Amino acid sequence: MTLDPSITRSFSEDGYGVLEQAIPEAALEALDTSCQAYLEEHIGLMAQVQADVLGLTHKDRRYFLPSWHDPSSEVGRFLFGDLMAEVVGRFLGPEAYLFLELFIVKSGRIGMPFGWHQDSGYLLGQAHEPYLSLWCALDDATEENGALHVLPWSQGGPREILPHRKDKASGDLIGYEGDTPGTVVPVARGGIVAMSSTLFHRSGPNTTDHPRRAFLVSYSAHPILNPQGGLWNRAVPFLQRGVRVTA
Repeated sequence: MTLDPSITRSFSEDGYGVLEQAIPEAALEALDTSCQAYLEEHIGLMAQVQADVLGLTHKDRRYFLPSWHDPSSEVGRFLFGDLMAEVVGRFLGPEAYLFLELFIVKSGRIGMPFGWHQDSGYLLGQAHEPYLSLWCALDDATEENGALHVLPWSQGGPREILPHRKDKASGDLIGYEGDTPGTVVPVARGGIVAMSSTLFHRSGPNTTDHPRRAFLVSYSAHPILNPQGGLWNRAVPFLQRGVRVTA
């Protein structure tokens, strides 16, 4: 896949770009299966510990599902394949490590919103270079079911990482308290919203009858370390000098 120059320009000027119909059908089907498996596992865990809230997850309303896929699996071949090499190389640069994999499921009708934040805000002030977040739509994302809203840099959205506070009710980290509704970013199933980790974004509630699912995968130019000097999350080598090093 060759990226349209307008997408690269949008990312540079606004902090995000949209790749329509980018994910191959085989990868989408594999992601569907994996998302359902992680969701069932998470629901079972919450029942086992008798918890209605677990981190950012709220039972029956929204689920945040950390995941891991072997590079040899269908999802792994997507994460370390030609498409991601092109996208990550263009937006992040010639050095890249897989940092995060996360499924996000908003339940139908009662799917909770997610507050204004920068992905970098969730690193709690730990020093790091901005990284790349790829929000992959597993369902058509609309304003009605909780599509992303963003604060584009060209319209005054902050580029620098700002302090975030924790909302006691939702557990969300909030970094913007203003009244600006932001720009809605609808995207069809198979599309990808590429974002800088410093881009402010949020998502609204899901008011439709069906769940809205997304897969968030992030890549960093360098391993991101925690205050103790260990890895913050993961750092799977992907690109070195622009060449793929993970099969």
